[in-house]
Amino acid sequence: MGATSKSTKALRIVLAILVLAFAWICFQFGTHHHTGILRTVAEAKHFLSNASTSPDGQARHGNASPGPQHSVNLSWKPSTSPVIGYNVYRRGPSGLVKLNLAPVTGTTYVDNTVQPGQTYYYTTKAVGLLGTESSPSNEVRAPIPSP
Repeated sequence: MGATSKSTKALRIVLAILVLAFAWICFQFGTHHHTGILRTVAEAKHFLSNASTSPDGQARHGNASPGPQHSVNLSWKPSTSPVIGYNVYRRGPSGLVKLNLAPVTGTTYVDNTVQPGQTYYYTTKAVGLLGTESSPSNEVRAPIPSP
């Protein structure tokens, strides 16, 4: 193989690396543009259950409801880059935890596992077509009321 073909091959490799780097940067900017806008629609919802009657209006006997249930509703704008979904993370008393098993395909998520009297912080990451995550969104705070 001559010197010209070796230099051509090396040039192709360098160009391929540059194209991949450019694609990665575009993905990061595109998804970061989205993830930087996690809505503070992270509102703690408080659902009171009536311990004395069931949904059909009949009196309950025995097991009463444990009290109010709380949830946090999150929403965000969709990514401007092609993604397969989003991962939702929560930081709380036990540290940072990914809440979803598979990427969330929509732009909303409801966390029903929060505890009264705690404050949680949420962030999202867009998941690209190859499974790579973007930079995290802004973090939103969700204080959960005490019962």
